[in-house]
Amino acid sequence: MNKECEIVRDLLPLYAEGMTSDASNEFIEEHLKNCPECTELLKDMREAPQPEPLRKQSELPLKALSKTYRRKNRSLAVLIASIAASVLISVYAWLSAPRYLDYDRAVASTQEVSDGLQITFRDGVHHIKAASYTDVDGMTCTDLECWTSALDQLWHAETAEETLIRSQRIWYRSNNNDMSGDVQLYGPDAGGSKTLRRLALNFYFVVSGGLAILLACLGFVLRRDRMGVLVQKAAWIPLSWCLATVIVERGIDAATWSLIRDVSLIVILWITLSIFFLCLDQRLREKKSTVSAL
Repeated sequence: MNKECEIVRDLLPLYAEGMTSDASNEFIEEHLKNCPECTELLKDMREAPQPEPLRKQSELPLKALSKTYRRKNRSLAVLIASIAASVLISVYAWLSAPRYLDYDRAVASTQEVSDGLQITFRDGVHHIKAASYTDVDGMTCTDLECWTSALDQLWHAETAEETLIRSQRIWYRSNNNDMSGDVQLYGPDAGGSKTLRRLALNFYFVVSGGLAILLACLGFVLRRDRMGVLVQKAAWIPLSWCLATVIVERGIDAATWSLIRDVSLIVILWITLSIFFLCLDQRLREKKSTVSAL
């Protein structure tokens, strides 16, 4: 390698970046015409990956910070939305809770018609339900129940006036907790009858509570492992069911007269509470990790 090659190779990096003067460019280009080695070296310089500009490198931490900030904002939005939804569902469950009316408070008069009974209701009856079935004697029976709610009274809902029930035997269900039984309104005398509350929700409550305790204990034992963290988070799900049941039923006694209504509200409230607790748990863990890192 001669002296001219050494000079050109010193200038090639600047030449490749377009930072040399016109006189230097002319000298370098004249040399490259007769020097394949320097020409190949220039080609390698131009094909080599260029380092990322300093401006873009400085933007990387800002992008990461912005991404974290957006994620935390989404988490906060979900947390607030789940709180609001849980409160609204709870208030609706309380206000719409059925207040069942006994026979004297609900029925004003009855009149037998062909194969049935015409029933006139008193003021204050907002809802009626007539459920038909076939009893053990093969007779078609109908259970009638009437109720109102705080929500109906607040909104001055339209009251029921009368209804016609065609059945071989008609019972009125008072749905109260005392020892008084159902009232037979129509049909051959069948003796006494007493409708009991459904206990299915109590079973689900006990199972969910036991599962929540089991998962919490298992998560505590495995708290130093990643699996332990997942188990601890999973414990919020059955615990949310227990809390939803207590809110809808206003206590730990989950025996109910209206199973379908209560299950529907509990499921909806359970979903919103689960989202709330899981989101809150994640935010607290992230905050704890940040404090520990500092």
